[in-house]
Formats: sequence, structure tokens, C-alpha cells
Amino acid sequence: MKLGDASILVVDDEPILLTVLAKWLIAIGGPRVFTAENGEAALAVMQLESIDLLLTDIRMPIMDGITLVRRLAEIGSTSPSIVFVSGFGDINRREMYALGVEAFITKPFERDELVTVLERAVAERSTLWHTAMAAEPRQSLYIQAKRFDEMASSDTVGLGRGGFSVCTSESISPGRVAFRILLTDPAIQITGQGYVRWCSQTDCKAGIELAFLEPDCRASVAEAIVSASPRSFVPGT
Repeated sequence: MKLGDASILVVDDEPILLTVLAKWLIAIGGPRVFTAENGEAALAVMQLESIDLLLTDIRMPIMDGITLVRRLAEIGSTSPSIVFVSGFGDINRREMYALGVEAFITKPFERDELVTVLERAVAERSTLWHTAMAAEPRQSLYIQAKRFDEMASSDTVGLGRGGFSVCTSESISPGRVAFRILLTDPAIQITGQGYVRWCSQTDCKAGIELAFLEPDCRASVAEAIVSASPRSFVPGT
């Protein structure tokens, strides 16, 4: 889907910013742009309208963005692509990626930055896996597992709409990573590059967003995602 074809809901408690964001999106050709001043109002809009993309602030009165995302997960309805906007860093990104959030934009930001992030959020995910990183990542992961699953265990790889989680004893940190995954059920090799979006020494797990896949494994990954139909963007477990 192209950004200009998406129905977009913008949620922010700052009236001026809400108006500016809506005007930006309308100016680039967004045919259906809705606004709401908090999470509760956003839920009301989503009961009446089909929303493809949710752009929401995090800290708001009545119902904040985090509670809004949790409510959407509880309702269990088809979730739109979700992008968070915030001037604060105290967010459990592992949980948010697991609940379906696809990207985070930090205030202040430029219109071009916003548009780029939103275009990626509504794009067919597999179309974003065609270009390798300009510079080879400095860290790498080699993973042997049985299959893709909803959550990562010692012998499986957790699969989300835009990435995966793994159990790993290797020392990695947020940033770019090259990976090679060998699955036995079915027997396939998945090679590519991604971004470590979260990592935990407590349970030796990491969540990685897919950025590039070698041509011979793209179809297998895309088919696995369609078959699993995961809610998470990058699994948190």
C-alpha cells in the first residue's frame, strides 16, 4: 500500500501539533486523515472507520498511547500499522514491538523524516528486504533452530510481521546485525541483515527487525509470516 492510499488516524493532545500533522499528511495526498486528542477518542474513531495507519503520541491525558495499543491488542481486532511519536525515552520497546508497534519517532522531527517512516509502515513488508546495507554490520548472529513459532524458545525462532526474536548466548547490542538462521522444519537457510531492536541479558533473548534478505529465502519468510499472521511486529518472547 502507498501512503497516499492509506486511511490515517493521528492522535495527539497538542492541538497545534495535531493540526500540523494532519495538514502534512493531507498535503502529500492522504485521502482519508482522521484526528483524535487522546486514546479514548481514537478508539471511538476506530469503531466507525477502517484505519490502515495509526500515528499516535505516547503521553496524553485520559488514555495514553501505550494504553491505546494495549487496548487494541485486548480487543483482538485487525490492527493498523502503528507508529509512536514521543519526546520521551522511557518506553518498554520490547513490549511495544510485541504489541504491534512498527516504529518510533522522537520529537522534534522534520516532515521528510515522518513521511519516510510512515511510507515504510504501510509498504508491503517484503518489498523492503531487497537492498543490503551500504556497510556490513559489525556484529553477527548464527542461529540453529527447529522452526518458526509465535515465540522464541531454545529450539525455535519467534516470528513477527517485521522481524523475529531468538534465544542467544552471543553478546549483541542494539544496532545493525548480520544473521544466518538454519531451520530444520522445513529445512531452509535464511540469510540477511537487520536491526537489533531490543536485547535482554536476563533471559538471553533479542528482537531483530528484518532489513534485508537474500533473494533465495525471501519467499519462504514471507509465506511463513502470512501463514502465522502474527500480531507482533517483533515478538517480545
